[in-house]
Amino acid sequence: MTSFNEWIDMKINDGDIHYVEYNEFSCVKKVGEGSFGIVESADWKSRGIKIALKTLIDHSSVDENSMNKFVKELKNLKEASFHQNINKFFGISKEPLSNKYAMILEFANQGNLREYLKNSFKFLLWSDKIQMSLDIVSGLKYLHSKQIIHRDLHAKNILVDNNRLMIADFGTSKQLSESTPNSTNSTANGLGMAEYNEPQLFKIVNYKKDKKSDIYSLGSHISYLDIREKPIEGTPLEYQQLYQKCWNGDPDLRPDIDEVYEALSCISVPANQIQSLLTDLKPILGQIRPLFPPVLTPFDLLSNYTINLLSNCTISQFNALQAYRYACIP
Repeated sequence: MTSFNEWIDMKINDGDIHYVEYNEFSCVKKVGEGSFGIVESADWKSRGIKIALKTLIDHSSVDENSMNKFVKELKNLKEASFHQNINKFFGISKEPLSNKYAMILEFANQGNLREYLKNSFKFLLWSDKIQMSLDIVSGLKYLHSKQIIHRDLHAKNILVDNNRLMIADFGTSKQLSESTPNSTNSTANGLGMAEYNEPQLFKIVNYKKDKKSDIYSLGSHISYLDIREKPIEGTPLEYQQLYQKCWNGDPDLRPDIDEVYEALSCISVPANQIQSLLTDLKPILGQIRPLFPPVLTPFDLLSNYTINLLSNCTISQFNALQAYRYACIP
């Protein structure tokens, strides 16, 4: 049976996988480690961007069918990389000292969603939470439109870059773990993180995940932005109803991704949060007002512009300040 590295060599030579020389990268440093290998950050010199290098484990033997599935998933990942809420895949490189291949991926400067929420949850407004949910839904909507099923959608597979959420890690290395003899990896047998998996996976032998499995996981994501330790006061009723529909025990009764997107797009920020934001902004705007020409008072601007945007879930406290700042520039 052929080794993983030998298969990759053949696929690169056949033109099935885009290869980038490792000397294209500088400032390589380890930023994390998971069940599928080490993750490093690096500067891509010729492109002038920061990227992530995710090491792929060199399994001692991989059968042809599993390798073909792996290559297919890489092609899916490459195709899906054109969407802003999908973690971009650029190709593959090989680290010369370890002789291990690594996937070249878009770097996320705020880590994964679980880490991000640990640090930032208490600062998030409902407009932020709805936008974050829309980011995830938009990415999954694109995947499903391409007939791609994620199968392992959880908070560690959602990355955050400049407050933009990106779906990552669909297919790819899971294909190889599933093909490895006597694998005990939880993702390999389809379990992943239990709280994101539908009940059928634990009840039905050889249960095959589909798009409605992703919807169940999506419901867990949406609820996670609300519940965490306990439900949050002021949660929009439509928001709670949406994730409860995604959690339906009968897959056929769960909404599809287009229905989720439409429902989420219609949810507005609670009125009491808008008033609370205005109250919070008043002293802040009072401090920064002397820095700008006297075009409008803070509350003139908020009344004519910011409130309108907040009602449509398109602006957070930070962006409200930015809107004020730029509106005051002559």
